[in-house]
Amino acid sequence: MKNIKKGLSALFVCALIAGCSSDEGNAVKTLLPGGLTINDKAIYLRGEMNDYEASETYRLRKDGHGYCTLATLRSDWAPYKFKFADENWSKGTNFGFLTPPGVLRDGARSVELNPNSKFEEISYYPKTDGVYRFCLIPKNDRYYVTVTKSSKKELPSMAQLIDMSRSDFE
Repeated sequence: MKNIKKGLSALFVCALIAGCSSDEGNAVKTLLPGGLTINDKAIYLRGEMNDYEASETYRLRKDGHGYCTLATLRSDWAPYKFKFADENWSKGTNFGFLTPPGVLRDGARSVELNPNSKFEEISYYPKTDGVYRFCLIPKNDRYYVTVTKSSKKELPSMAQLIDMSRSDFE
């Protein structure tokens, strides 16, 4: 019975998100293929928004801005602490801030990252509730992070959400 309730809850959330999505948006199509790997390791958004899980739903994917993923945030739960990392937090693929304080706010410039960090989590303060785009941007042998509020046309459709969640269970 518990599993049925969980399944129905997940389906309800997917339906809500799909209702806000657009099948015509090219941004969604660019988020889904081409997951980022460094040293043959998949890279994920890992933080308080997803209990630090390495989930395919939060895998970074090629985007015009670098490698990005989407996450739902609530402003009253700020700050959100996060990093980009592989599933084992390996050296060379564990991205935290390079220099303190490692804080991002809406409209702030990007923060430079250290791919060999240990405990240097970035803190993000969203101004409003919504879906946010988290991007890892490689530039001249350095890495940077940006976080911006996403538009409705960037949200994945229900079919895309189901496809992403299936790979979490395979």
